Amino acid sequence: MDPQKLTELRTFVKLCKQNSAILHSEDLTFFRDWIESMGGTIPPAPCKTSTETTAEPKAEEKVAEEPPKPPEPESEESDLEIDNEGVIEPDSDEPQAMGDEDIEVTEEMMDQANEKK
Repeated sequence: MDPQKLTELRTFVKLCKQNSAILHSEDLTFFRDWIESMGGTIPPAPCKTSTETTAEPKAEEKVAEEPPKPPEPESEESDLEIDNEGVIEPDSDEPQAMGDEDIEVTEEMMDQANEKK
């Protein structure tokens, strides 16, 4: 994969973590659908009233004045839970004893095996 594209993707994901309201954009409907199909949840869209709309620019200015916090180290493992529904659990029985590997199979032995089938 192109390193430039990966860098852009990381930047986009950081932006989404900082402001999840971005995910409610009409342009990102396909992305929301994909996240939800993978079992993820998207926070509800914030309700905007006329008071909040006028107060928002001031809040953004305050955020811009604060120095950015250093990012917390992320775990190498994914936060997604794996759905094991319908997965068959492995056998916990001990392996069964098998025949002798050194014996050469004769035609009589093959005939006997075929009769038992």
